[in-house]
Parts: sequence; structure tokens; C-alpha cells
Amino acid sequence: MLPEMQTLSWRQTMILALVIFLIAYAVIVSEKFPRHWVALLGGGALLVFGVLTPQDVLTYINWETLGLLSGMFILVSILHEAGFFSWLALAAMRRVNYHPTALFVVLVLLAAFLAMFIDSITVMLFLSALTLQLARLLKLDPVPVIIAEVCAANTGGAATLVGDPPNVILGTTLGFGFSDFVTHTGPISALVAGILLLVFYRMNRQALHHAREALTPQTIEEIERLHNEPMHAHLTRIGLIGFGSAVLLLVFHLPLSHLTGLHINAAIAALIPALLSILALKPGEVKSVILKVDGESILFFGGLFLLIGGLEKVHLFEMLAEALSKATTSSSGLVMALHWIPGLASGVLDNVPLALAMSYVLEELAHTPGMPALALMVWSLALGVDLGGSLTPIGASANVVAYTFMERNQVKVGWKRWLTLAVPPTLLAMLVASLLVAAKGHLGWY
Repeated sequence: MLPEMQTLSWRQTMILALVIFLIAYAVIVSEKFPRHWVALLGGGALLVFGVLTPQDVLTYINWETLGLLSGMFILVSILHEAGFFSWLALAAMRRVNYHPTALFVVLVLLAAFLAMFIDSITVMLFLSALTLQLARLLKLDPVPVIIAEVCAANTGGAATLVGDPPNVILGTTLGFGFSDFVTHTGPISALVAGILLLVFYRMNRQALHHAREALTPQTIEEIERLHNEPMHAHLTRIGLIGFGSAVLLLVFHLPLSHLTGLHINAAIAALIPALLSILALKPGEVKSVILKVDGESILFFGGLFLLIGGLEKVHLFEMLAEALSKATTSSSGLVMALHWIPGLASGVLDNVPLALAMSYVLEELAHTPGMPALALMVWSLALGVDLGGSLTPIGASANVVAYTFMERNQVKVGWKRWLTLAVPPTLLAMLVASLLVAAKGHLGWY
């Protein structure tokens, strides 16, 4: 419930936090100014006007996410400097005989599969770099392909406890384990991923066909001649060992923490291999690697956490959640509302604090007579916020990483184009998932 506060003072604070968030959001969408500065200035405004305190900065910034980003950015930068992604792109094209459609299918399915076990941030850091190299070789627009990968990664991440961050929050807060998610959200996620693949293929079929037609023996020979450069063996070895170690730690950091008694979170899993890899580099290599690290994304995330933290500080999420629980009159209606309302909201708001706020509401609803089973509400909410995060460039962490990567590499995306490409498939995915959740409730399988 909301804390006892003077109505006027609390109302003013809530309005101020909301106005600052909306102004910052509007400026970010306009793309007139660098998004990381806008987010940081918005967070600073919350501090100046007293909505947040210095202690709140430590509380609301998700340092684990920033640590994970920093570590993986360093490792991907090492592999990029080594020429690994150029080599891998060429090897992948040779494997499928330079067929763009086959590459598209493999990349989208790979995004969904990897995101089941690895944080979607890591998945999109790797696949964005690989896809950009492939697209340049094939003279194919990378934007639709990378957006398809983002949607697939967010969908695949919904299948397991460790995939998308909202699942981790809901599972650990409400007592659901890895096997619970695999059993209940896993099949729905797999089916939705297949539907997304078909939809995105139809959307990109003409471009893929043109790319295939443009590939003559002469152009293939030209690609081989221009891009068949040897990898930097020393950097590649360090980068692959570091990246592989980070992936293993990200997959197994929870059981390792239980076995060793050490607190190994996602940030530590990424930062330790990254820092050890930096130490193994030659002095001249360190500068080149660090200069390629995407510091702007890290700053943007920091500012975004403060903007969202301001809304959480004034209990806006809790108000929305309570209103949601009161607005529905039937059990099935509540299950659908838990899917659609937070799902659509997660396209605008970070789905991590949204999932955290909703987890407390679900806990209260579970003890209220006449409410749906807690498990069914969890599956509906998890699928909603995971899939809905694909709606905008800032809806989920994977989106921000992919969007900023493209912008940094002179690939113009823009909010309008993202929405055009991502919203219809995402809404279809949410519709299918909601119908399947409703079917689970009807059959009593939850």
C-alpha cells in the first residue's frame, strides 16, 4: 500500500517526477540530442528538485546491469579489434552458400535459443556485430534483421528463469524455479518465436530475394577478395577465452554461488573475464580496445535507471498495479490484464522495476479470495513484460544495446522505423501468448 504522506507534498513530488520523465522521454524520442546526456540530465534534475536523494542513486541504479554491460562491451571490443566478426561472417556465408534467407533464419533462431540461457544483452552484443558484418558483405539493410533478432531474443528469454531479467525477479520473489518456467512459459515462447520468424521473413522476403539475386559469382569473388583477411591470432585467443568464460559464468553463476558460498552475480561473471583479458593484452592493444567500448550506452542506462527510479520512488508503479487489480471483475479478465497492461507499459518503462512492483501485487492477490492461481498470474505477467519489451528501442536492455550499436556504426534507425518494424509482430506475439495463457487457465495446466 502507499505510505502515509501529506497529500499535497506527495502529489507535487509525483507530478514533478512524472513531468521530468515525460520531458526526458520526449527529447530522447525526438533524437535531437544525444540520448545519454538527456537521460543523465533528467536523472540530475530529479536529484536537484529533491525527488531522489544521493542514497537513492545507489539504490535505483542497477549496478549489476551496468557491470554486465561493461564487461561484455570490453570482450566484444577485443573480438572486434581482432577481426573475429569479419571472419565469422565470411565463414557463415560460405556455410550456407551465400544464401541470405538461410542466414536470416539461422540468426533469428540463434537469438531466441541463446537468450534462453544467456542474458539478452550479451546475445545482442554478439549478434549485432555479426549481423552488421554479414549485412555489409551482402549489401543488405541490417536494421530489419537486427530488430527481428531483438524480438526473438526477448521471446527466447521468456522461456527460462535466467533468460530475461523480469523472469529472474518474478521467479526468485515468488518462489518459481527454472523447471517451472521451462515447463510453462517455455512451450509458449517456442511457438511464439516460430511465429515471429515467419512474420519477419514475410516482412523481409523481398529484400532477401533481391540480395540473393545481386549475388553473382563475380560479386562473391569480390567479397572473398576484399574481406578474406586473417584474424589477429593473439587478440582472438584472448577474446574467445574471455568471452567463453563469461558465457559459462553467466549460465552457471547461480549454482556456483550456492556451491562456493560466494556472491557471483551477472556483473562479476562478465567483469572478471573482461579485466583478466585486458591484463593479457599488450599496452598498445589496450587503448584500441577501450576506445571501441560503447560508453554512451552505459551512461544512458545509468540515467534511465534514475528516471525510472524517480517513478518508483513516488510509488507510481504500485499505484498502477493496485488500480489494475481493482479494475478487473473476473478471474480470467485479471489474467489478461496482467498480460496486456504491464506488457504495453514495458514498451515505455523499463520492465525490471515494473516486474518488481508487480511481484508485490501478485503476492497480495494470491492471498485474496476469488483471485486466479498465483502461477497462472506469473506466467501471464512474465510473457507480457518480456514480449512487450520489444515494442520500442528502450523497452528492454537488449533493444538499447542493439539500437545504440547500430547508431554508433552509422546505421540510421530512428524511433519511427523501429516502431514500424517491431510493433505489429510484437502485438501479434503478445496476442498469441495471451490466448495460450488463457487456454492454460481453462485446462487447469499451470
